[in-house]
Amino acid sequence: MKESSRKKTSIEQVADTSARKTVDKVYNLIMANAMFILFNIHILIFLLFFRPESIGMYYLSMGLLSLNLLPSYTALLYAIRAQKTGGKSVVRLFIEGYRKSVKTGLIIGVIGALIITFSMYNNLFFLIEGLESAYRASQMGIFFSLFAAVAAVPVMVHNDGGKFREIFRKTKENFFRLLLGAALAVLIMGLCIFFARYIVFPLIFGFGLAAMAQDALSEKILVPKRKVRK
Repeated sequence: MKESSRKKTSIEQVADTSARKTVDKVYNLIMANAMFILFNIHILIFLLFFRPESIGMYYLSMGLLSLNLLPSYTALLYAIRAQKTGGKSVVRLFIEGYRKSVKTGLIIGVIGALIITFSMYNNLFFLIEGLESAYRASQMGIFFSLFAAVAAVPVMVHNDGGKFREIFRKTKENFFRLLLGAALAVLIMGLCIFFARYIVFPLIFGFGLAAMAQDALSEKILVPKRKVRK
């Protein structure tokens, strides 16, 4: 009887520990996701309350407001990755990741925003002139620029921000291998924003899930394998 009761107690303890870990992971995911939304709340306010006079002004305004997206998404991925080891709250980790990556992230974000905004202006011109092939090529350029910017995020996380030249070089070296994770992250975020028009639930997890998926796919690429001693 004593042995069976001890076994039950140990099983209950293991189940309780695993349950707590699961709850902690979900909580950290929600908090990191909330921090990302908080750092970009100005975009939501703009979309809800401001009505630009022209489509050109709309593109320009969105380009300026989106400059903070890449540094804050880098902080999101940093927090989700760093919280696995514990020790700090996910809010502190998010702010820490933001401070480390804000300079390089803003440079990459500015370059990406300029290319995407310019391409959108061209899209409008091509659409008016009926140049379908040029319009499609410009659209592909927009997605390529977006994927390239997002592909640099795990590189910044693994190098604690780092200088722009170093991040650019490492991203370039591993670009095609990092492309899948970047595309998957963009897809998840896009679906999150799309379905958020109907239910708010995707906004609670969506951006964090995108960061988790990209981190999982990029870890094997960016973390060097340890050589096994014979």
